[in-house]
Amino acid sequence: VAKNGLGTRYSYPANLYIRVRRVPPHFSIIPEDIEINRGDNINLTCVAVGSPMPSVQWVKGLHDLSDKPFQSGRSDLRLENVFESANYTCVASSELGVVEHTVQVTVKGRFLL
Repeated sequence: VAKNGLGTRYSYPANLYIRVRRVPPHFSIIPEDIEINRGDNINLTCVAVGSPMPSVQWVKGLHDLSDKPFQSGRSDLRLENVFESANYTCVASSELGVVEHTVQVTVKGRFLL
C-alpha cells in the first residue's frame, strides 16, 4: 500500500513461498563417559537438534529407559543408587534418520557379596 496526498495505491497480490530447511538429527550436547562410586546418583543429559526436531530417548541394552521419547530434542536420565557399571545409549530420531551416542558408566571398586 502506498499513500500520499494524491491518494492511495494498492499493489497487486503476491505469493510468498517459504522453503523449510530439513536437517537430519545430530547431537549438540552429549555426556562423556563417567566413573562414579558405588551407590552414587547421576544425571545424564542428551540434546539433539534437527529439522524436524528429533525425538530423544535413553536405552540400556534392549530396554527403553524413557517413559516416552521426548519430542523436544532433549532427554535427561536420572540414575539413583548405581551399583553396577553399564552402557547407556542416547538415541535421537526423526523421519530423516537416527543417531546414537553411548555413555559408559563405570562404578569404582569391586562388587562384594
